[in-house]
Amino acid sequence: MGWFNLGKQDRDGKQVRIEHRGRHLRVSRTGGVSLRAQTKAAGLNLTANSRHGVRVSRSLGRNTQMALQNGRLVLRGRYGNGPTKLNMSKSGFTFSSKNQLGTFNWVKPGRSSAKLFGVQVRGRKAANAHLAFMLVSLLVTMTAALLGMLLLLLQWLMALGSICWRLLLQIPDRILDLKQWFADRRLQRARAALPAAGVQQIAAWPAANQYAAVALIFLGWGRGDSTSQAVPAITRLFPSGEPSTDSLASNADWPGVADALESLLSDETSASNRARQLALLAEIGKAAATRIQPEQLPALVMQLDELALQQGDKTCLQERMVGVFCDAAGLRMVTSTGWNP
Repeated sequence: MGWFNLGKQDRDGKQVRIEHRGRHLRVSRTGGVSLRAQTKAAGLNLTANSRHGVRVSRSLGRNTQMALQNGRLVLRGRYGNGPTKLNMSKSGFTFSSKNQLGTFNWVKPGRSSAKLFGVQVRGRKAANAHLAFMLVSLLVTMTAALLGMLLLLLQWLMALGSICWRLLLQIPDRILDLKQWFADRRLQRARAALPAAGVQQIAAWPAANQYAAVALIFLGWGRGDSTSQAVPAITRLFPSGEPSTDSLASNADWPGVADALESLLSDETSASNRARQLALLAEIGKAAATRIQPEQLPALVMQLDELALQQGDKTCLQERMVGVFCDAAGLRMVTSTGWNP
């Protein structure tokens, strides 16, 4: 322990009150130098002080004390848990709160006390010190709260920005999905507008003619030509001079299928020419799924894709036709293995 408690700290880590407290001698800034002696007799505490006189005190209960000092009655008590307590005296009740600076009396600020660097002050000086301390604490708290709110707002803005960025990245895909949805709706309306007799005619075709119909639509209409014009073009793609050595293609009535397709396309309808072409292809794909063996359908699509590349780069319409036919025939494309039924 240092001289006059210098260097000694309290529970809050602050310098304790600078004073000397011996068994009989006390020296402090406010109390001066005094001699003190204390004893107990008949349940009473007897205290004699060279500066303050004689005091007789007794505890009336927990945290309650009554004393007689130099003929003056003293009654005091302090109740409550935590930093804020209820104080009792002869003049009434007051509330006080303890903080890092000392104790502030909310009802009678003049009874406050404060400790500054180990120096104990009371009265108005202590009250002013507490007011300044509370003002600074309020400013610090408000600043911390403001910074916390700004940080929280920044986090919200970052989260909102992240969500907006993800949504922005999804816009191209959503636009494509929307376009696909409208295209599918137009295709459904075009299929519904097809004459029932034409749909029945397509369903009655043998597998060879359905194969030929898909090839003519894909290689003819897909490049903006008629199916009749596509017949000699398809013939030139095979070295043998025949449309195909495949049994389906060899048995197909290519000119007859071409004429039938052009006849179905020229029927009166409210749908556009391209929508009607895709609608006919969808009906042929649906019928082909029941006529052509399932294991032959993926090979058919891959063969037509190769034939289209021999003619040149595929058109956007041909790409669309592949999707329409596969959807109608119940095919799906798997990246790792190719076409799967």
